[in-house]
Amino acid sequence: MSEENRRTIAMCEECGALYAAFEITDGEFRPIGQRDGCQCGCVEFTPVDDDVSGFSLD
Repeated sequence: MSEENRRTIAMCEECGALYAAFEITDGEFRPIGQRDGCQCGCVEFTPVDDDVSGFSLD
């Protein structure tokens, strides 16, 4: 993982859980501290819009 990876918030495509994440490549996200992906087992994540008020990170 490069030092240049952008930090963002990403959402699990299966269950909707939110995670602080690194954008590894354009469109590929990896939750910080979750090597195996989401707690539900999914490994696909989408970026979350900047307006995430009312949400909490897992």
